[in-house]
Amino acid sequence: MGTWLATLQDWAAAWAAVRDRETTVDGAGVRTIGWHAPAEYILGWPGDDIPRVADQVRSHPGAMLTLVADQAEDLLDEAAPVGLVPVKRAVLLMASTAGLETSTALPENGGLEEAPMDLYEVVEATEFGRPVASGRIRVENGVAVIGSLKTHHPETGPAFGRAVLAALVEEAYVHGADTLFTIVSERQASGYTGTGWTIAAHIVTFRSTE
Repeated sequence: MGTWLATLQDWAAAWAAVRDRETTVDGAGVRTIGWHAPAEYILGWPGDDIPRVADQVRSHPGAMLTLVADQAEDLLDEAAPVGLVPVKRAVLLMASTAGLETSTALPENGGLEEAPMDLYEVVEATEFGRPVASGRIRVENGVAVIGSLKTHHPETGPAFGRAVLAALVEEAYVHGADTLFTIVSERQASGYTGTGWTIAAHIVTFRSTE
């Protein structure tokens, strides 16, 4: 399991932050708090807290249980007997901050803007002054999470997206984060591996069957 489990409460809190949610510690994991959003419990598997939290999820419509494990199949086998159904799968990627590219050049007529927000810092790339790509970062106890990476124009977005990612990695380095995480879909994961990122774990989110 390694680093992802030892730092779960830190990266889970940072992951929630880049999604505009605050967190509170809940047992071995965290519980998210968002405006008009259902609670989400993030826990590592296996874990003694899972039955207790599953009861909470079943009794609160809309609440979610997000489990993290080395293999997605472990999660699917574990959760089915407790009355939960999977609704989303993702991959947790991990990298050494020092081992990632931070010098990707912007395309011509491009610029980068950075701004601190309440829960995260945002980096936005512009072309001729119009936003074309953006991303967020939150550092929590020496662990950084990048999230909400978006490109707004298919024809130029990928190049600007790479520049945004490089700028976010640089932000992590400046803030003293040695380890960097990001959460992507299973389809997106192949675009990261081989560039300094490795698959650290798999994530499955469940809701109640009721």
